[in-house]
Amino acid sequence: MDSSNSTFSVKIVQTTIVSPILLKAVIVVNFFVFTEAIGLFGIVANVVNIVNLRRQGFRDGFNITLTALAVSDLGILVTQQIYIQIYNPWTDESNFAMLKSHMMLFVIYANDYFVRVSGLITSFGAFERCLCVVLPMKVKLVVTRKTSTFVNVSIFLVLIGYVVLPYSLMYVGWTYIPSENKTIAYVYFKENRNSIMNLFYIVAGIFLPYFTILMLLVFTVILISKLRSNSEWRQRVSTQGRHAFRESNSVSYKERKVTAMLSAMSGLYVVCLLPHSALNLAMGLVDGMKIYGIYYDITTLAYTFVVLAETVNCSLTPIIYFKMSSKYREITLELLRCKKK
Repeated sequence: MDSSNSTFSVKIVQTTIVSPILLKAVIVVNFFVFTEAIGLFGIVANVVNIVNLRRQGFRDGFNITLTALAVSDLGILVTQQIYIQIYNPWTDESNFAMLKSHMMLFVIYANDYFVRVSGLITSFGAFERCLCVVLPMKVKLVVTRKTSTFVNVSIFLVLIGYVVLPYSLMYVGWTYIPSENKTIAYVYFKENRNSIMNLFYIVAGIFLPYFTILMLLVFTVILISKLRSNSEWRQRVSTQGRHAFRESNSVSYKERKVTAMLSAMSGLYVVCLLPHSALNLAMGLVDGMKIYGIYYDITTLAYTFVVLAETVNCSLTPIIYFKMSSKYREITLELLRCKKK
């Protein structure tokens, strides 16, 4: 076993390019002001989201997908809050039974698991909406409640490998710290970890995120294009009567709302999650951006913005529903009124 590989440190003293004072200031602002405040709001919003969708019922398979998405977003936000509390520079590391950096290992992999789950569920939701537009007469036979439940549960179960594999390549032992005269829990890596994790990184850290984004973009483009072509066709074939004109406008308005909501969700996901994928790719191509590399301070700086962007994505989704769905808005206001009483 290579014990020299067992230390995973993200301490600011290792920075060489970015000023330590500037880096610490950015960490404090991004983590302990913006991410924490937005994350706490997002946790509450997603809990309300789950309750709201449960009130609406699961007769529509799409509601099952939205509920699964809310659960994964909640997982992202909760693990981020745990990560932030561990990272807290004002917390004395000597009070913990394990090094902060070692505890972060477990939290980071759990957080990434929920990020990957959220991406695939979002893509599946876009795929469901595509079928509704492309195959409106057959979609009920293809996408049922059972189908949606099976796919979403499968995504959660299959991607468990994302955390099981890294966890299986490390174990917790004990080590003595002479300077503090205490024994602490310590993470050790197995000898074959590097070779396995290199392949794992290519598949899970690079291929899967970009594949998810590609699927989401393709399904969204197809959906928007099909809705627009349907709307234009209705405009052409409708009669010039006032009633038909109003009906056509009404249909177009509803279609625009659906298109706008899905476009907003897809765009928000891509904009907020693409930086994480780009950072992973950069770390894969530039060794200096990895732990102990000469550019690791830049990685740390970028990571604070990556976490903030993911927090924004998970927290704003319920707001999109609230703005664009009258039924969702009605139930949410009803829940808030009940809480006030």
